[in-house]
Amino acid sequence: MKILMYADSFGAGTQTFITQDVKYLSKKHDLLFICTMIDDSNTLPDINVKVIEFNHHFFKKKLWLYDIHLSYRNSHFRKQLNKIIDEFKPDLIHCQFGIESLKLIDNIENKKIPLVIQFRGYDASMMLKKNSYVKRLREILDQENYYSIFVAESLRKNLKKHAINVKNSMILHSGIDLNKFIREEDTKHDSFTFLQISSLNKKKGHEYTLKAFSKFLSLQKSKKYKLVLTGDGERKVQLAYLVKELGIENYIEFVGFVSHEKAKVLLQNADVFVHHSITPENGNEEGIPNALIEAMAMELPVLSTYHAGISELVNDGINGYLVEEKDIESYASRMADIISWKKLKLNREVVAEEFEIGQHIAKLEAFYLKMTGK
Repeated sequence: MKILMYADSFGAGTQTFITQDVKYLSKKHDLLFICTMIDDSNTLPDINVKVIEFNHHFFKKKLWLYDIHLSYRNSHFRKQLNKIIDEFKPDLIHCQFGIESLKLIDNIENKKIPLVIQFRGYDASMMLKKNSYVKRLREILDQENYYSIFVAESLRKNLKKHAINVKNSMILHSGIDLNKFIREEDTKHDSFTFLQISSLNKKKGHEYTLKAFSKFLSLQKSKKYKLVLTGDGERKVQLAYLVKELGIENYIEFVGFVSHEKAKVLLQNADVFVHHSITPENGNEEGIPNALIEAMAMELPVLSTYHAGISELVNDGINGYLVEEKDIESYASRMADIISWKKLKLNREVVAEEFEIGQHIAKLEAFYLKMTGK
């Protein structure tokens, strides 16, 4: 099968799920990835990638900014794109994000090629506040040869609420390579460790985790606990100030950006994984955070929130605990409850059943066959 994929960028450290899918699909299919920029050239070996420069016209940017009209028609991009498509002759096109897909859709000449848009979070939550975006999605997904994929049912429901056609759609949870997340024999460590692996994005809810952890500590006789946070950026300064304000500097460890190898080590040495996802003011929702899936693959009990698709992965009281967003009291209480939990083989079984990369790719291939009729 000849697959053409599109996203604005390729190789971004926060989009390893895309790189992973591309590498697995490229083993069996002829896959060409088109993007407007490459973030990390180290991800390129054995992957066919073509870069096309895209400059959004100033006037069109203004129309989009004020939610008057949304168009990405661009003569330079259009000419190069269609030359590549004519030469490659794809059986289908897979666009990795909702809003980014419009750059390709607005410039492709052959409208008969089956095309799927994958929605992963912000493109099926925050972006739906833009009427011009919603209007475009209604037009596009009403076409018979256009399809949609959602990483969580909650995101599909968001489109339904806006009367956007999701008839030709499927739920495809993220896939992970379980062989990369195998728990080794536990070693003793001095402190009981809560861990969050994520960027320091506001929707990751670090402020609420820190405040709940502070309250949790105040209620414990023993102080042999620590909270490890990954991620870098401007918000790290704000969070460090909050830590000082709460007086818990001795119990918090900021480790910065971590590689996959370092993340595995952190998961191996943690006792509980925390991820207090929230919906910020701009409405930007998660799908199902990959970090939660990876933590469960490592048999960790998890503590998270009733946010977007997380409850599709975590069953409260079974895989860990879920609390309402921003509920610091309940969050702190559940921290106290979960310290008695041991490692959970069940959590790895849940991931193996629904999120294992082999099954993930097989489901995607089956959907491709449905699209193309081959």
